[in-house]
Amino acid sequence: MNDSTAVFDADAFMNDTIDVPMETQLAGIPEGEYVAMVGDFDSSAFKTVTTKNGDRPVLSIPFMIQDDALKAKLSRESVIHRETYWLDFDDNGKLATGPDKNVRLGQLRNCLGQNTPGSPWSPSMMKNMGPLRIVIKTTPDKNDPEKKYTNITKYAKIS
Repeated sequence: MNDSTAVFDADAFMNDTIDVPMETQLAGIPEGEYVAMVGDFDSSAFKTVTTKNGDRPVLSIPFMIQDDALKAKLSRESVIHRETYWLDFDDNGKLATGPDKNVRLGQLRNCLGQNTPGSPWSPSMMKNMGPLRIVIKTTPDKNDPEKKYTNITKYAKIS
């Protein structure tokens, strides 16, 4: 609802009619390099996804893109990209930190200045951090080329 809507009447809504079709797909964020902030998130950003290889834990982190031209192009007040991080855990249920473990999350931590040896860290420390530069690319699903995935492929510090 916008600011001009004083009262929402759910009963009237249930019987209100429109005569134009609605969009069926969300306009994706175009490939490119953007300045972004890590958005606010909480424990609900952590989920378990069932895959053909079993259950996998994931963390979905929002990135608030700071680009007025993109906001205007997409007709949005804010542009949010949610990046999914597939997580690796050790036998004790802690984030794994060895070779080939949580590399993308490590890249983000490094870009945010939070990947220092001996410094305590938790995922909540990334909330509302930045700005940082991100590169977004779109790739087709290998089994269904009509399905597209938009992901961050690079992080860079802004000096």
